[in-house]
Amino acid sequence: MSYTKLQLDGLKEIMNIGGGNAATSISKMIDSRIAMEVPEVQIMNYTDMYNKIISDDVEMHGVLSQIVGDLDGALLFVISQDSANKMAKMMLGEDTTQTQQLIQSAVMELTNIIFNSFLRAIGDLVQMSLVSRLPIASYDYFGAIISSAYMAFEQYDEQILVIHNEFTYGSENLDASLFLIPGIGVLEKIFKALGL
Repeated sequence: MSYTKLQLDGLKEIMNIGGGNAATSISKMIDSRIAMEVPEVQIMNYTDMYNKIISDDVEMHGVLSQIVGDLDGALLFVISQDSANKMAKMMLGEDTTQTQQLIQSAVMELTNIIFNSFLRAIGDLVQMSLVSRLPIASYDYFGAIISSAYMAFEQYDEQILVIHNEFTYGSENLDASLFLIPGIGVLEKIFKALGL
């Protein structure tokens, strides 16, 4: 996997548009401002990703959804337990008694909004129809979540595409990340559609 800085910048811009759409949708739902930014789009090996993004031995909530339509691949959203607790309070109200089931439900709801917003933004930009299949949730070590996701979609390359997001809510930072797992040739189709 080898892409130019211009191509990675173009991909970052698409993801920023998707993030903006998702943040707007979430902000309307909770009646409070949420911001989402994409500080980096990089090609990394697994070791670098675990050292720079999320350690492989940190337990996270993970939600994986297959992309279907004119492009194939998957979206993977991961969020720490602490941030999932904050997010559940944000979505359900401070007074709600939080159970693991409610927290998982809030994570799934947020992820559904994020996935659909991103796919709508990418689809509009490249003039393609994209939808996500029913998401699958898990709670496991990040290393197990990411390797299972890449193996499920036959991404066996030693280097992977990392699209790291940052979510902020008021003064709070949510420890969460979104990963785009493109099918073979998908990024090339996106770059071609963008003229890159």
